Amino acid sequence: MALGLSKQRLSEIKQYAQSLQNDFTEEVIKVCEIPAPGFKEQERAAYVSQRMQDYGLEARIDQAGNVIALSKANSNSKPNIMFAAHIDTVFPEGTDVSVKRQGDKLLAPGIRDNSSGTAGIIMLARALQELEIEHGDLYLVGTVGEEGLGDLRGMKAAYNTLKDKIDMVIGVDGGLGGMVHAGIGSRRLKVMTKTGGGHSWGAFGVPSAIHALGTMIAEIAKIKVPNKPKTSYNVGVIEGGTSINTIASEASMLIDMRSIQVEPLKDVEAKVRKIIEHTAKQQQVQATIEVVGDRPVGRLAKDHRLVKTTASVLEYLNLPKYAGASSTDCNVPLSDGKPAICVGVTTGKNAHRLDEVLDVKPLSKGLEQLILLVELL
Repeated sequence: MALGLSKQRLSEIKQYAQSLQNDFTEEVIKVCEIPAPGFKEQERAAYVSQRMQDYGLEARIDQAGNVIALSKANSNSKPNIMFAAHIDTVFPEGTDVSVKRQGDKLLAPGIRDNSSGTAGIIMLARALQELEIEHGDLYLVGTVGEEGLGDLRGMKAAYNTLKDKIDMVIGVDGGLGGMVHAGIGSRRLKVMTKTGGGHSWGAFGVPSAIHALGTMIAEIAKIKVPNKPKTSYNVGVIEGGTSINTIASEASMLIDMRSIQVEPLKDVEAKVRKIIEHTAKQQQVQATIEVVGDRPVGRLAKDHRLVKTTASVLEYLNLPKYAGASSTDCNVPLSDGKPAICVGVTTGKNAHRLDEVLDVKPLSKGLEQLILLVELL
């Protein structure tokens, strides 16, 4: 009785997942070739909603743009679970998302992150219909706004709607093997500097929005942050100016700060804000700070049933069973004290790059993992 299930049942689940290998692959391709840039996920959401209905689930698209599908409970003894996979990508509108095959690999922007996870919850919907799995209420949710400046807006909205109806959350994102049980929190700021500007010769000496921004960046780079708990910061985007011989009247930057604990995150943000305010005053420019991202911190204990059950499934499948930290949709429920973990359904490489790669062979094992989690939980 491995995992508490009979050998016959385990064999049945494995054979079923393997029988859907080609269908799973085709589903990943179909999802990937529907563009879903941030804030423009509507076409992919419509497709996911229809696929959920094809497999007998009640499905709707909420006001945030999420797909929320429900497979009603057929057992009163099972917990209610939300499976969530983000449907958005990091790639801008107009990106070629055509999928290319190279042997046992698929290549396309967003093919694994997160077309595979989105296809994974679609295939789970099919398994619920065909495999006679006992379960509580299962919500299969395709979330928007996970990437970039989406700020987890989809999960925040979906969780707010469902939090009193669910007992735990399983995110479907990332690579197959291991799990995310802790959410790395982040704060993201947009800093704008403004001044009068003028001609670089005739008005030389007038405060420059770009020069002030440069000083801020240089001072921010001197901030010391702890290695334990790991904390980081990064100025990822800078913009401003009109020409080489014009003193810039406006400039801006985007700052990303992260930590696995709340207090170090608050500390680094306070230091960044102090530098911005001091530099603006010193160089006589106006500075405004806008919060454009707020991902909460959260953690699930490693001895929690959800972590231990997931680890046992991974071990059974001969996969790494480590529990680590990342920034995913699961940050939201974890920060509220709701049990949550995140798992992937296949391996690959080059996430967030145009030459992203997905490995086809592990897909059946990824689906087997999801089915086993439902059965065991």
